[in-house]
Formats: sequence, structure tokens, C-alpha cells
Amino acid sequence: MTTRGLAGDFETMPLKDLIVYLANRMATGVLMLEREGLKKSVQLEQGRIINASSNLPREYLGQFLINMGHITEEQFNRAWQTQQETKVFLGRILVMIGLVKEDIVVAALATKFRETLHEACEWPVGTFVFTQGLPAAPADGLDVRVSLMDVYKEADFRAQAWEQIRKVFPSPQCTLEVKEDLLEMTPRRGSLDVKLLKGIESGKTLEELALGLHATDFFLYQRLYALHAMGALVVKPPRVEKEAEFAIDVDLGLGDSPSPEQLLENARAFFAQSNFRDAYSVARRSNQLVPTLDATLLLKQIESAWHPQLRADLMARRLVPHSAIPPEAMGALNLSAPERYLLSRVDGKRELEAIVRVAPLREFEALTYFDRFRSQGWVQL
Repeated sequence: MTTRGLAGDFETMPLKDLIVYLANRMATGVLMLEREGLKKSVQLEQGRIINASSNLPREYLGQFLINMGHITEEQFNRAWQTQQETKVFLGRILVMIGLVKEDIVVAALATKFRETLHEACEWPVGTFVFTQGLPAAPADGLDVRVSLMDVYKEADFRAQAWEQIRKVFPSPQCTLEVKEDLLEMTPRRGSLDVKLLKGIESGKTLEELALGLHATDFFLYQRLYALHAMGALVVKPPRVEKEAEFAIDVDLGLGDSPSPEQLLENARAFFAQSNFRDAYSVARRSNQLVPTLDATLLLKQIESAWHPQLRADLMARRLVPHSAIPPEAMGALNLSAPERYLLSRVDGKRELEAIVRVAPLREFEALTYFDRFRSQGWVQL
């Protein structure tokens, strides 16, 4: 094994090529991946993944266990509280208190390891750093090992599968219709398919289904593709022509169509005044129109400054959000899928911290949405 430090980007060395390179050399060390604020760490020993972490919530162990139906959101929150008190790995806690068997946790961790790399294989751009020979910690106190070569082979399969899937499901804003008489069998009560079909019948978009099920994209689309192949699903076009945009709640005096450069200049001015809410919404809108490095860097600066304030304001106390929007008025709001998901969790019983903790969204993103809900008067705390 002669591999030492490696660093680069996916344009010069695609991630799939890097995976097979490290697999062939039986690499031991830590592989760090990053793209636009998303960060992943994969610990390797002799060409096998022994641990993986990510700041993408859908790749947390708890999210996988919720998605697979092994634990409920409430059980996850209780286990999380125990973890904070004991500092024991979440997977080990779930086994110790008898909620999940050890073999199920091991299987979920193996899935988590694979998904951490497979999701990054879909990144159009990104950077990597591999550092050889660093000590590696066991995953959740359990011995789990996933072959890099197996991940590489599956990545090739997935690339081909995605080509077929995207032909059937062209947009995450598509909705579906179920042909129950063409289902091969009645879904088992409490199974994932029951939750999936219920979400479809309620008119949720594909993006909303993924959020509600705490599912990674490939896991969800693979199942939907199978149902479509048997004729049990009809794909409907997006219910709106475009996704809901992150709203700008301040009048910039720039007319109806400000340029990305004008928006970015205003965002910098708001940031200089420590007006993080408006700085973030305006900078994000600029980046939606034309993604730029300047906008990305500014968004990172705003997040670093605003996130601690949001945590102190919204999560330091045991706040319980209550909806101030009549159910009949909810449909008229131009909301993104994450916003609809979070508002659906507001029932006057769950604490805001519990909602944010279990949401398949980054904590900062979830808190910015709740900050907006409060400022718009849609939610009372």
C-alpha cells in the first residue's frame, strides 16, 4: 500500500474512479468529501468502509431506521435524549434498550455507509481529500465493514438505473396516482408501502414523499419505479410550473426583476448591518437565479453568524409551535416541499426542538424556515 495523501476535485478525478482506486490499493485512512456546504467523512480500513458520517440529515442512522419502519420519531427522540446524557452511540443505545436488534442496526449502518458514497457519486461537482493511516473509530460501537469495490460496482448499476428512473419521473414536483387493482399484493399493515401509498393518495409530490418518509432519493425512486413497472402507478405532471422559491420578504426597491448582482449587493449590505434574515433570503435568491462562488461564500458567512442566534432564540427554550393558518388556507400558500413538511409537523404538542431534530433537513435550514413562519405569523411559539 503506497497511497499517501490525495486531494482534488471531481472534474479531474470522478468519485467513482477514486473509489475503485482506493479499493484496489486496500486503502486505510479518511476520505473527506465536500460540495456547497455538504460534508462527508468516510473512514477506511484495508479498502473497506468502517464508519461514515455526513451533515446531510437523510444519511443519519436514525433517519434510516425511521424510514425502514424499525423505530418511530418519538422513539428516536427518546433514544437521542439518552445519547446526550450517556454519550453512548445511538445504535448501541437502541440495542441496549431493546428497541432494535443488533443485526438490524448493523444492516442499517451498512446501508448508511453505502448511501453516503452513492449520494456523492451523483454530485456534478465536489472536492475530495484522502489522508492515509489515521486511526478510525468503530461505527456506533459495532463492527460493520462495507467493501469499497462493492460500492463501486453498485454505483455503476445505479448510474444506469437513474437513467431509466428519470425518464419515468422527470421532476421531483410530479405527483402520482395509484391503481390499487394492479398492485401485486395488499401492503402489510404498518409497512413502508402503506405510508408511501397514503402519501401518494394525499397528493404529495415526489419531493414531499421523500421528506415525509425520511428516505434517500434512490431508495424512494427505486420502489416507485418497481410499482410503475407493474402498472400500479400513473405519473402526473408537476402541479405547478416551477418549484416554490425562497421568498424575499423585504422590498429592495429594485423592481420586479432584480439581477443576481443587484440581489447579491443588497445581501452584502444587509449582512454588514447584521440583518441576517434578509441577507440570507436575498443571497439565496441571487444564487437560485445564477449560482456563483461569491453567493455561495456569502451564504456560508451568513450561516456561520446566524445559526448560533437561531439556536439560542428557537431551541434554547422548550418552545411548542402552534399553527395560526386555517387548514383550508394552507393550500393557497406558495410553499416549498421542506416548508410544507415542517408545517405538517406543527400540531401544538411537539416541541420545536424535537421537530427540527427528527426532520430530514439540516438544522440551520429548518430553523430559517421556522424563523420565517414566525415572522409571517403562520406559527406562534
